[in-house]
Amino acid sequence: MSVVLLVIAKTFPKNIQGLREWGLSVLVIALAIPLFVARDLIPDLFSIVLANLMLLAGFMMMNAGTRKFSGVPPRINRATLFWFVLAYVSLFAWFTYIQPNAVIRLAILSLFTLVVILNHLILVLKALPKTTGRHIMVFSLAVLIGSRVLRLGGLMLGFEQPTGIFDASTSQLLYMALPSIMIPLGTISFIMVASEKLRQDLEFISRHDDLTQCLNKKSAIEELKREIARSKRHGNKLTIMLIDLDKFKDINDTHGHLAGDMVLVDFADKGKKSLRETDRLTRFGGDEFVAILPDTDLEHAKLVATRFHEAAKKSQPIAWSVSIGISEWLGNDDSLSALLTRGDKALYQSKTLGRSQTQAI
Repeated sequence: MSVVLLVIAKTFPKNIQGLREWGLSVLVIALAIPLFVARDLIPDLFSIVLANLMLLAGFMMMNAGTRKFSGVPPRINRATLFWFVLAYVSLFAWFTYIQPNAVIRLAILSLFTLVVILNHLILVLKALPKTTGRHIMVFSLAVLIGSRVLRLGGLMLGFEQPTGIFDASTSQLLYMALPSIMIPLGTISFIMVASEKLRQDLEFISRHDDLTQCLNKKSAIEELKREIARSKRHGNKLTIMLIDLDKFKDINDTHGHLAGDMVLVDFADKGKKSLRETDRLTRFGGDEFVAILPDTDLEHAKLVATRFHEAAKKSQPIAWSVSIGISEWLGNDDSLSALLTRGDKALYQSKTLGRSQTQAI
């Protein structure tokens, strides 16, 4: 599973992060197992202190991977983490060499990993989208937390005190078995979460213009067809605005194409802020845009157009203006092509009148 995660980390887009940390965390935990098995065959420094440190480090790296994936910055500084790990190592060293006590060592392991896993669960609940992968991760982390709480409670109450990590008691066997199931399950869930984000990113790329982040022409037509179907069913109003950046070719010729791209991005940003959440600003190609305004009539669409012209006055660093043509859905006898044609005619009239105008048909 570590190899799978590390390979995925190499092949997934760089904006999907955290896979490498998860892959290394699983590897660290896996490498700790032979050290535990070699107890009494190798020095305690490796089979007890180092092995348990690797377990804690593995859980911390999982936490870091999820935090990196979700883009949530660490809430605990490095100095605090250093003292946390140092306290853990010091306690293990003390109860291995100074006052050997397997029960206390198990309690230390349970307590410190409980803190890390609990923090991880809170992060997952707050930061990850509610997908199937996230639900599985929550389940696996909750089981690990529950097992540690029960283990600590049993140790405090004196139930089935283990004599070592491979003690044959039922509680110790359960405590050892659960991580062997839940850690791989949690790893699978993280792969599912990352794959879901990849799918969403690819879907977004396929539907949006990469420069302005507006819907592309194909998606705009699909959106228009859905809104027209909704208008036919419920009799809702529907208006579109065809928008053209005035003298955009002159901007490219005078300032260069990079500057032209900056103008397109600036227009798209200001245009989206001029619309409602239910409206859509789409790029039909070049400097041509279409705003889809559901539940909007001509008069209200003119108010929206006014906001676009006001936004143009704040354009920077290169000034731009827009010509707008507005057309309204006329009912069941109307069609998508007729709606777009009327909008195009209105846009032509705006340009003929001297640009930076709005006309409606």
